[in-house]
Amino acid sequence: MSAKPAGKTKPSCSEGGDLRVQTDNGETFITATQRPDGSWRKARRVKEGYIPQDEQPKYQNRMQLEASSVRSSVPVGMNPRGAGAVRKPVSAIKANVCITPQDHFQKKIDLTKKKLEDIEGMEARIASGELVPQPNQVKKIERKQEYLDEIEKLTQEMEKL
Repeated sequence: MSAKPAGKTKPSCSEGGDLRVQTDNGETFITATQRPDGSWRKARRVKEGYIPQDEQPKYQNRMQLEASSVRSSVPVGMNPRGAGAVRKPVSAIKANVCITPQDHFQKKIDLTKKKLEDIEGMEARIASGELVPQPNQVKKIERKQEYLDEIEKLTQEMEKL
């Protein structure tokens, strides 16, 4: 099939800037164009509303679109979701890093106390008949005294500082 438009034609410019020709029977063609090296591109039949690949807008997901619209409407340093300056991150308010030796010992004590709370919760569920202990749970319950000793040892070392 020939790529030349047949019959009467009406020229029109598309969004992309190429010259399109529409025939009487409704077919649309992009006219032949000359390349920079002097050779010619053939006329091509296209569907209505066709946008060439080179001229299609770049895809952006929802987050990218939101970020680009926020950047243009909000001054630097301002919080786009509220009024006023950007909030401080939680890590700036309460550091998660142990700064002093006492903080280091306190963190270890808190973690060990959490393990003891888990053991006591398991013991209560076993006593009520709600839980049948698995072998690994039995081993954890048997380590209860080790955790108590560790808390006492850490507390004594922290008091020495």
